[in-house]
Amino acid sequence: MGSAGMTMPGRAFPLLVIVPVRSADEDAPLFLSQIGDGTVLDRTFADGERQRENGDVTLMVTTDDPRIRDAAEARDAGWHVRLRDEDETAGGYFHAIARASEMATDATGKRFGAALVLEPSHPFRPRGLIRNALDLYGRQSELETVVAVVREYGNLWTEDDHQGLNRIHTPEGRNFYREMAGLCLLTSPTAIKGTTAMGANVGFVVVEEQWALIDIHEHDDVELARRFHSFLSSGTA
Repeated sequence: MGSAGMTMPGRAFPLLVIVPVRSADEDAPLFLSQIGDGTVLDRTFADGERQRENGDVTLMVTTDDPRIRDAAEARDAGWHVRLRDEDETAGGYFHAIARASEMATDATGKRFGAALVLEPSHPFRPRGLIRNALDLYGRQSELETVVAVVREYGNLWTEDDHQGLNRIHTPEGRNFYREMAGLCLLTSPTAIKGTTAMGANVGFVVVEEQWALIDIHEHDDVELARRFHSFLSSGTA
């Protein structure tokens, strides 16, 4: 008997969750830093594992770092680990996602309806963010991708050729958004086979919580994340 796929409005499909740690990523050691009872990486693993409550989900880590592999396998949660070859570095980020998708298909025999990419540098995803992205993707069959974004407020400017600034004029009734794909990128098999993993028809979910933008790239970012976690745990938030 076939699996039921993700439980959501509209189309149902097996979901592939991918956590990419790029071979050239100097941030990788920071992902093993402790925040509360787990590491930065553990928090992203938990976000991926939580999706299994809603249907047929396969979990995949793509990395060339043995420490990341060991961390995934230690969770005993069924993570598939794809160890990247050194000669893949030139292929880039989306190439690694495409190869991970191919490996997961070969390993499981499933035809995935979407890949959910969760970057480990974001330890604080709003709980409803992924659910909202999945719901939107399920309802609107024309979408190839759903991505997390942040609305930009105020005046935006761009550089000109003379080291000056030009104001960007926003058409009336329109907004500017900044892509936050590391928080949540839900993309289709068709888009994955392209060069950007986005495709032509892109939907979005807006991230309102400023604390969700904490992004681990330096030791100071880890310290900020620890302080915010302590603040949450204190019950004063």
